[in-house]
Amino acid sequence: MDNKVQAKALQFSVIDGALSAIMGSLAGGIFLMGFALKILRAEPQQIGILAALPMFANLIQIFGSYIIEKTGKKKMLCFLCVVASRVLWVLIIMLPLAIFSTLQDFRVWALVIVIALSSLFGSLSGVAWLAWMSDLVPEDIRGTYFGKRNMIASACGMIAILLGGKFITMWESRFSESSPLGFIILFALGLTAGLVAAWFLSRIPEVESVKKEKETGFNFSVFLQPLKDKNFLTLILFVSAWMFAIQIAAPFYGVFMIENLKIDFSTITIFGAFATFATLLMMKIWGPISDKLGNKPVIIVSGWILIIIPFIWILALPGKYYLPVLIAHILSGAFMAGASLSQFNILIKLSPKEGRSVYLALFAAIVGFVGAIAPIVGGSLSKIFEGFSLTVLTYNVSNLHLIFLISSVLQILTVFFILKVREPAASTPVAVIMQLKNDLNLQTGIASATDFAMVELKRGEGILKEVDRVTDEIAEKSEEKIKKILDKGEGILKKPLKKIKDFLKDDD
Repeated sequence: MDNKVQAKALQFSVIDGALSAIMGSLAGGIFLMGFALKILRAEPQQIGILAALPMFANLIQIFGSYIIEKTGKKKMLCFLCVVASRVLWVLIIMLPLAIFSTLQDFRVWALVIVIALSSLFGSLSGVAWLAWMSDLVPEDIRGTYFGKRNMIASACGMIAILLGGKFITMWESRFSESSPLGFIILFALGLTAGLVAAWFLSRIPEVESVKKEKETGFNFSVFLQPLKDKNFLTLILFVSAWMFAIQIAAPFYGVFMIENLKIDFSTITIFGAFATFATLLMMKIWGPISDKLGNKPVIIVSGWILIIIPFIWILALPGKYYLPVLIAHILSGAFMAGASLSQFNILIKLSPKEGRSVYLALFAAIVGFVGAIAPIVGGSLSKIFEGFSLTVLTYNVSNLHLIFLISSVLQILTVFFILKVREPAASTPVAVIMQLKNDLNLQTGIASATDFAMVELKRGEGILKEVDRVTDEIAEKSEEKIKKILDKGEGILKKPLKKIKDFLKDDD
């Protein structure tokens, strides 16, 4: 492919990512959860099912990879499925209207059905997009390019969610929380952005691949090939276990803010903006780090920080939630960015170019299935422990707190799986920590080559054990340290956040 054509294609992909992020922010996430809870009166178990659907839908990626391997039409499959996935949102927009008034009790399940169908098409487009982009983006700049793309997408998503939160808060103050029109307007704007994104997607050329001889019948053995790759199988086991540990609690942080902490949408989106800002900052840093030092050490460092986040959520109390919720959002945005980007890069790196779509699809199917079970399990546990209450010191532990604790414990167990994954030429977690330290130091900037030479001399099993020991101690002591700074930081942080919130409030 001509360099100019390739550069233009990469620009279109960035625009597609930005507009798709706007749709994801306005027609999904916290607004979809708020729509389900406030307008359709969904139960926590139904929220868990809604969160599980996109992951369950990943099972269909095996079928998508078969289509790609047989036809080679990555672009066509991706584009058609993207459009179908987004057009289905018209039905969601129509759900609160009078035409569906006779389905009052069934509307939540109608939402579940539409989201399921949309997720199926989205998953089919996902495996095609991964195979398509992995051919388009040169291997030596993948970390940097996708870091930049994700950073721009996150910025657009942050602006959209801030404006959306302001709009919903104003709408509820002028009308009522049960008025659905505010959500309808947001979803319609998100859908428009998504369809424009699809137009830019259609302008990205497909990299020509070598045509295969026509085959007859369905050769199922090709889908078992990735499972014979021990290193790739280890990666699947790690990401599956890690995804389960994360997703068992992830959908319920939003429920916790809305139902338990009684935080309004304007404040929720302010917290979300801090998380996105952290993602923006760190994406610019994580990309070059993963290109230079490898993805595995980035995953290890990010994973250990993410372990403490559920403990931070437990410290949030009604009327006294600013500091813990803010810290949780910032750490999530910063280190989930590193984990997600590196998992994406190592997935492409460890899958061979020949038959890559099969590797990607099987990975997505297994990880998606395990990840889909997690929020359903979380919702069921929430129901089982409903009414649970335990006072520890001055803190009241509820059913959602238990789910957060379970998530943290499971993350501790799963992080060790990544140590078994072999990534060629990968550095150590210590190298990542040093690079991170220097990148975040405004005085020194990027670390000198001498720093890295010293680190590389210390590579080996002893370093990994020492990192594990130190990070174990950090995880165990984190809750105690946070409690010590909670009272001191609460008064300092609450006032400026209140000023931001008051500034964004309607003048009326």
